Amino acid sequence: MEQVLIKEKKYNGQYVAIRELDDATVIAAGENPQNIYDEAVKKGCPEPIIIYVPAKDLVQIYYSS
Repeated sequence: MEQVLIKEKKYNGQYVAIRELDDATVIAAGENPQNIYDEAVKKGCPEPIIIYVPAKDLVQIYYSS
């Protein structure tokens, strides 16, 4: 099963902070994950989820056993 959280191309190649997996509204975005985390916390999200949005044509494969 594939789930695309961030569909907006403007975030390609950046880290983004979202509140939860069911709400992929971007709170903060940029190149430094620590700065993104800090900005999200300042905006009232005490436990943001930080994810990396791959650059165009970059494939990421995750495996869970």
